[in-house]
Amino acid sequence: MSHPRSVATARLAVGALLSALLGFACGPNDPEQPPPPPQPMTIDTVTGAPTHLPNPWKNAGCALVTDAEVIQLFGVDVKRSAFNAKTLPDRGFCLRYWMKPNWKEIESANEKPGASYREFKNTLVTQVLDYRREFVARQQFDLLRNEQRSTYEEDVTGLGEDAVWSSSTTSLVVKKGHLLVKITLDYTEKPHDNLPLAKKVAERALRKMR
Repeated sequence: MSHPRSVATARLAVGALLSALLGFACGPNDPEQPPPPPQPMTIDTVTGAPTHLPNPWKNAGCALVTDAEVIQLFGVDVKRSAFNAKTLPDRGFCLRYWMKPNWKEIESANEKPGASYREFKNTLVTQVLDYRREFVARQQFDLLRNEQRSTYEEDVTGLGEDAVWSSSTTSLVVKKGHLLVKITLDYTEKPHDNLPLAKKVAERALRKMR
């Protein structure tokens, strides 16, 4: 037996998270958007140096990895799983979530006295962090690796220019030029088991960022 109140509470929590991040725009039934075109680089007329490198993903967070790609990668039954997507303006941000196949059983077990809580929905967050300069992005990435090593404890090879993984936050961060791509995935029961799937998501994103 399902518990509508608990489901409603969970959905309100997701909405509150997004509202706290300046509100969202983009519903689950929005048509797929193509990757944004490259943006021209602004040049300082005095020095001839670029004032900043372009970020075509600033308002295209959900185009970095499309709904169709997520559905294919995770075998999502859109209607049965209540698949949804939300984005934030000017943040290169996209949140997707969908119910686990056995969410009713998980939710029922969560309601029992003394039960350890188990998540009954899957979530995938992709975000592009723009540092405008490659050396600044390198500095920020190295801060994660060196000063937050207890969180981002694992180096990941074969992705972008550099990558690290955090099991405690189930997050993968990849450096690509002046951008950092952050993939946060809560899909498997064991946190570290999310890494291979997060890598597949990152690979899809990086193909579009060449």
